[in-house]
Amino acid sequence: MEYRGLTLDRFQEDAINYIEDGNSVLVAAPTGTGKTLVADYLIEHILEQDGEVIYTAPVKALSNQKYREYTAQFGRDKVGLVTGDLVINRDAPVRIMTTEILRNMLLEGGHGGIISDEEGGEAPDEAERAELEATASPSDTHLPEIDRLQAVIIDEIHFLDDPERGTVWEELLIYLPTRIRILGLSATASNLEEMATWLSEIRETDVKVVREDKRAVPLSMYMASLETGIVPVERYNKLYKSWKRGQGGGGGRGRGRGRGRGRSRGGRNGGKSKTETTRHYHVFDMMQDWRYPALYFIFSRKLVEQLAEGLARGDTGRQIGRMAKTKEINKHLRKFEETYPNVLTPRSKATLRKGIAWHHAGIHVALKALVEELYEARLINVLYCTSTFALGINMPARTVVFDGLTKYNGTEIVPLTVREYMQMAGRAGRRGIDEHGDVIVRQDFHQYDEVRGLLRKLMSDESEPVESSFNLSFHSVVNLVARFSEDEIRDMLERSFKAFQSGTSAKQLEERIAEREAQFGDDEDESDLTPDAMQRRRKKRRKLSSLKRELAEAQRPRLWEDFQRKLQFLRTYNYLTADNELEPPARILRHIKIEEIFLTELILAGHLEDLTPEELFGTMCGLVVELARSARVRKPDDDKWWEIFSKFNAVFESEIVVHSEDLVDSHTVFTPEVMPLGERWARGDSLNEILEDIKNPTDMSGDLVGTFRRAKDMIGQIRDVYFADAERRKELTRLIRTVSRDEVEVLD
Repeated sequence: MEYRGLTLDRFQEDAINYIEDGNSVLVAAPTGTGKTLVADYLIEHILEQDGEVIYTAPVKALSNQKYREYTAQFGRDKVGLVTGDLVINRDAPVRIMTTEILRNMLLEGGHGGIISDEEGGEAPDEAERAELEATASPSDTHLPEIDRLQAVIIDEIHFLDDPERGTVWEELLIYLPTRIRILGLSATASNLEEMATWLSEIRETDVKVVREDKRAVPLSMYMASLETGIVPVERYNKLYKSWKRGQGGGGGRGRGRGRGRGRSRGGRNGGKSKTETTRHYHVFDMMQDWRYPALYFIFSRKLVEQLAEGLARGDTGRQIGRMAKTKEINKHLRKFEETYPNVLTPRSKATLRKGIAWHHAGIHVALKALVEELYEARLINVLYCTSTFALGINMPARTVVFDGLTKYNGTEIVPLTVREYMQMAGRAGRRGIDEHGDVIVRQDFHQYDEVRGLLRKLMSDESEPVESSFNLSFHSVVNLVARFSEDEIRDMLERSFKAFQSGTSAKQLEERIAEREAQFGDDEDESDLTPDAMQRRRKKRRKLSSLKRELAEAQRPRLWEDFQRKLQFLRTYNYLTADNELEPPARILRHIKIEEIFLTELILAGHLEDLTPEELFGTMCGLVVELARSARVRKPDDDKWWEIFSKFNAVFESEIVVHSEDLVDSHTVFTPEVMPLGERWARGDSLNEILEDIKNPTDMSGDLVGTFRRAKDMIGQIRDVYFADAERRKELTRLIRTVSRDEVEVLD
């Protein structure tokens, strides 16, 4: 079978045949194998039928990339983008959006505040309605006509087990009308069949599974160190054993003998001692030219930037720079600087001219787009990046290098999961270009014992099963209570993947208990047993009792109990009546999706009433971002901010906010030092002017722009709260217009 001039692989053909038969399908295939081609076919198929389709993705970068791809493929008028940051052509028949946005639409009944006059007050006239449409936030976006929506594509569907965001995936799949087909895509899901069985039950249809385990471009695994050069893992292990036996002497004898060892470029690493630590530039010094381009994964924003610039300044970087297409790079840089004259520093330009770049979530949105543009044009030979680069973005390389196999998760150093490793390693090898991709791990002998077991696990390709992390937010609870009875809500909870997995566990325990009870039924009378036999029988009984206790726990309606605890919380603090009727606080909470209880309590306390629009925007910035510990923000000169901080902090420390954190197992965001920066953006200060008040080792412009975008979305939510107040509504609309400028409107 051919599609767009390509001969399809068997798994692609199978998935497309299922689609043509009208089925929902789950597709799992390694990164770079071509599973998104199935999504392309489904979209084209639906457009031919004059239908509508939604493509959801877990990360903004993937949403943006799909928007660019589908705009080029289907035309700008056919494609829209709805993320927490941007809304473009939101009524298009093909809409790319983050999963949270679609869940919110389904949860709230498919409509947002700007078309609803249910709140009363002065309705907007035609001119204001047009202005409201023009300033619509993601919170105001509507579902397409439900009879026209034919399918939802869920990319990276394994995110269902993400501790912070996975609940959204389950809610989406539960709320979505069963008539609408699902196409789920995943690079890694070892229990895909279990997920399909669950979906088949709740969606009342047979959900098909298509799995491809073979990569289109096979991977070769190498280790890199000064003791060994770049060698296959098997060779590295032999040299390591020799080194260990000789307490270090063996490593020197083995150095440089392995296959894959590149010629030395005579860089800074000349004349090294055997005990010298292997650095990032050593790996590139050992690499042959044909191994480029290379992605270098390191789990620190600070080091991403530092290592890129450090490589460019050294001898190894100069050698890499000789491969660079400098003239073509300069054309891109000149064009970029015409639009963004103050983003690139002399050092960053020098780094890019050598075909060396860096990429992480915090860099300037336009610079991020430039790096991706240069990479797609094959003008970057070395890209230092964090793990976010691996999430769905279709930018493969010839070689992937891991700086290490552990990372800091914000609390502690933890090993990479198989899923994380596979997604990053899967970027190696470009289909149609490379016969195979190389994965290299920078690893010295003296630390190998610590990660050797982990490496075996990661190379096994046996990814972790997807486990439900279902945990309803208060926003979900009040919206469910407003629309459904408790019996209907309980039925929804029992349709969750969490409940399905608990039920499966209970069935397995029941079978084990039945087997053991049958064994007791066949046993002879206890009076005839020897003491040893009696002892064994007692152990069996204790084990049986333990299994029955496990079964009782597995059969507990934990989700219902959790829901009831949250209901009781809302009743205790007068959000709901005893009969679950919505009191004024809950009617506010229905509109609030970020820092739900904290923001609702701020509104109820009246702390937003006396703020100017610019101050209001600033305060919302402090509710959507947490700064890196290394960041230092200049203290505000205006005394008014200390009074605002004090009022907000009193609510932040209040019993209701603290109690709410415990129930949803998350912490409330409150970063007051950012608030004056947000006010300055609303007053018209440039991003560069505002950045002068932040000192941090890494670029934070991308973080700041993301903060302004999310704060803008929060203003849209507050506008829905005050929709009946015509003057307040108009004031907030003008504010949204004001902050929607410059970098905030860039599609990165």
